[in-house]
Amino acid sequence: MKLSGRINIDSSPDLRLLLLRMLTASHCRVLIVDFCEVAYIDTSGIAVLVQILKSAKQLGKNLQLSGLRERPRYLLASSGLLRLFDESDHK
Repeated sequence: MKLSGRINIDSSPDLRLLLLRMLTASHCRVLIVDFCEVAYIDTSGIAVLVQILKSAKQLGKNLQLSGLRERPRYLLASSGLLRLFDESDHK
């Protein structure tokens, strides 16, 4: 799934629903979320990623992040959460 724009308190609820829908699809074993076009993310977006990661683990599936730019990478790293996520070099 390729994301773009800003992930914030206004867009996070819709993103959560979309990612959950994709993750629970029977054919999905690995969900790669591409952040190449995401320049901004706030803590509500980080919370969504943690929720989706937890759901993926409960479903026996894999969530991978790809193309993390400066702001998303910084927030995940500074909170200690980056180590919980698998990163993909998928393009």
